[in-house]
Amino acid sequence: MKKHNLLIAGGGTGGHIAPALAVGLCAEKYFDVSYACTPRPVDRAMYRAANGTVHVMNPPRIDRGMKLLLPFSASGALFRAGRLLRKNRISAVLGTGGYSSYFAVVAARFLGIPAALLETNAKAGKSNRLASRFCREAYTGFKEGATGLHCRAVHTGTPVSRAFRKMDKDVARRELGVPADRPVILFLGGSQGASGINDLALGLSNEFTVLLQCGSSDFQRTKQLSAGKSNIVVEPFINDLSPWYSAAELAVARAGGQTIAELSVFQLPAVLIPFPFAAEDHQTANAAVVERVGAAVLRQQEGFSSDMLSVLLLQLISQSTRMNEMRRAMAGLFPENSAGRITDHLKELLQ
Repeated sequence: MKKHNLLIAGGGTGGHIAPALAVGLCAEKYFDVSYACTPRPVDRAMYRAANGTVHVMNPPRIDRGMKLLLPFSASGALFRAGRLLRKNRISAVLGTGGYSSYFAVVAARFLGIPAALLETNAKAGKSNRLASRFCREAYTGFKEGATGLHCRAVHTGTPVSRAFRKMDKDVARRELGVPADRPVILFLGGSQGASGINDLALGLSNEFTVLLQCGSSDFQRTKQLSAGKSNIVVEPFINDLSPWYSAAELAVARAGGQTIAELSVFQLPAVLIPFPFAAEDHQTANAAVVERVGAAVLRQQEGFSSDMLSVLLLQLISQSTRMNEMRRAMAGLFPENSAGRITDHLKELLQ
C-alpha cells in the first residue's frame, strides 16, 4: 500500500527540531516523511540526522506583531508554503513550532490538507496559538499547554529521540573519563547554549565534576575561562547526550519543554533556571509545573550565584530520600511513547 506524505514543519531552535525528528522517525513506518525548517545553523546541524527530505523555508517572523508582517512578505511565504505542499503531494502537516511551522499549517488549511501542531511548553507560544486556528487538533507536552489553543487538544507528552539510551552511571562516567567518587552535575543551556548557565558552571565549587554543553557561540570564551580546571568538561554541542545524562547526579538547566522531556527520560532531578527573556516567559511556566510535582527546584537567574548553587546542590545530594522522590516525579512527568501517540493521531486524521 502506498504511504501518505507527511510534512513535519519546525525549526529555529532545538526545542522545535528535536520533537520533529522524534515523531518523524516513528512515523516513517506509516508515512513518507519530509521536513520544513529555517535557514538557521541549528536547523542545518540537527536535520542532518533526518531520513526524509528537508525543505528550507525563510518566512517572516510572526512574534513581533502583525503590523510588521508586510502583506507582500506574508503572502509570499504563504504562497511558497502552498507550492511546497502541492509539489510534494502532502497528505498531512504537523507543525512543531516556529515560523516555518506556522506558514505550513496555514497553507495546509487553505488547500484542505489536515494539519495538527505540537506544543511542548506549559504556556502555548504566540505562533502556535495563531496556528491552532488552522488546525484540526493539537498535541501537548504538558496538560497546561492546551490553554489558549483554538482547536481540540490531546495530551500526548513531548517526543524524545529513540537514540537516547539510559546507561549505568559508572559505565557512563568511565566512558567520559570523569571520577566515580565525586558528584557529577550536568549543565545545559539548550541547543544554543546560555552564557548565564555557563557562568554558573564555571564558578561551581571544586567538590563537583561539571559537564557543560555551552553552545557554539560561547564556546571560545567558556573554553578559555575553564582552562586549567580539572573538574570541568566543556563541549559546544553534543548530538547524543546519553552518557552525559546518565553520568550525572543532578542537572542545572534552562527550562525549555524539550530539555525537560529529556530529563524525564533519564529520571534526572534538576535545578531549573528559566531564560529570563524567553517569549512570554514560557520557561518559567514550564519550571513551575515541574517544581510543583517535586521533580525540580526553580531558581531565577538574577542574583543567583555559583556559591548559592553549590550550597543548594550539596543540600539536595545529601538528602537521599528527597532525591529519590525527585527522580520518581521526573520520570512520571509525561505519558510514555509520546511519538507513537502522535503518530497514531496523525493516522486518524487521514481516515
